[in-house]
Amino acid sequence: MNQRELRRPRRSLRAAAAAVVVCLLASGLLGGPAGAQTDDEASTDDGASEEMPAPEPAPEPAPRVSEDPWADPVLRWPDPLAESQLGTEPTYYWFARDDRRSLLPSATSERPLRVWAGGDSMSGGPVYGFRQLIADDERFRFTEDIIKSTGVVTDWYFDWIDYMATEVAEGPYDVIVIAMGANDKQRFRGIPVYVGEQAWSEQYRSRVRDIVAAAVRPGRLVVWVGLPPLGSRFLSDLPSTVNPLSAAAVAEVPGAIFVDAYETLSIDGRYASQLGADHGNRRIRTQDGVHYTLYGGLVLTQPILAAIERRSG
Repeated sequence: MNQRELRRPRRSLRAAAAAVVVCLLASGLLGGPAGAQTDDEASTDDGASEEMPAPEPAPEPAPRVSEDPWADPVLRWPDPLAESQLGTEPTYYWFARDDRRSLLPSATSERPLRVWAGGDSMSGGPVYGFRQLIADDERFRFTEDIIKSTGVVTDWYFDWIDYMATEVAEGPYDVIVIAMGANDKQRFRGIPVYVGEQAWSEQYRSRVRDIVAAAVRPGRLVVWVGLPPLGSRFLSDLPSTVNPLSAAAVAEVPGAIFVDAYETLSIDGRYASQLGADHGNRRIRTQDGVHYTLYGGLVLTQPILAAIERRSG
C-alpha cells in the first residue's frame, strides 16, 4: 500500500467531522444559548452596550392547605422538647396517682402521707387535732413545729418566710398546715400605719402570700388556717381584719387552700367557749379566749383532714 492510500482514511475522517460541526452549528447546539446575543449584536451605533432586563422571579407556590389539622406529623407526634403538655403537673398526676388526677397520693401504711403542722401558738389547735386523729394511724406521719410569740407581722423577731423556705419547704412533707395570726395586731416595722389601714393590709396580704408560696411544691397541699373568733376584747376585731386578707393571699397561690376556723368554731357567728349538747357541752377554747383546748383542736382539725382526704388518691 502506497502513501496516498494510507492518507485517504484520515481525509475521510476530517470530512465527516467537519460535516458534524456544520450540522451542530446549524441546529444551534454549539455556541451560546438559544436567543443569546453576540457582542456585535448587543452593540448600538454609538458603541454603547445595552443590558438585558433581569428576569421576573417565578411566583411562590401556594401554601399547602389540609382539611385534617392532624395531618402534620409534628402535630400528631409533638417534639418532647417543644412546648407541650409533657412534664406538666397534670401529666405527672396522671401517671403518679391511682385515680390519675389527685394532688396528693393515697394514704397507705406502705406509703404514709406526711403532714407538717406549725406556726405560732394558734397552731396548737391543728397540732392537738392531728395528734388525736392521725398520730397513731400507720397511714400518716406527723410532724409538729410550734414557735410561740411569732406571727406574720413580727418578721424582725422571727421571719416565717425565711424559715419556711430554708427549714420546712424542702422537707419530706405532703401536707403543710400553717396556723398563726393572734399576735398580729401591731404595726409593721418601717410602715407607720395602724392595723387595717391600706398600707398595712397590703403588706399583710403580701407576707401571707410569700409564706404560703415558699411552702408550695408540686404534689403538695398547703393549708392556711384562719383565725377563729377571739374572746379577748383587745383582739376581738382582729379575725375580721386578717382573715379576708389571708384568704385572698392564699387564693393567689396554686396548691394552697384557706380553711375558715371562724365558721367552724363560732355559734351564730360569735365567739363560743364551748359547743352545745351535740358536743356534750365540751369546752373548745381556753380561759384566755384565744387558744384551743384539746377538744377544740379536734373540732378544728376534722374539716382540715377532710380537705386533705378530698385531695388524695
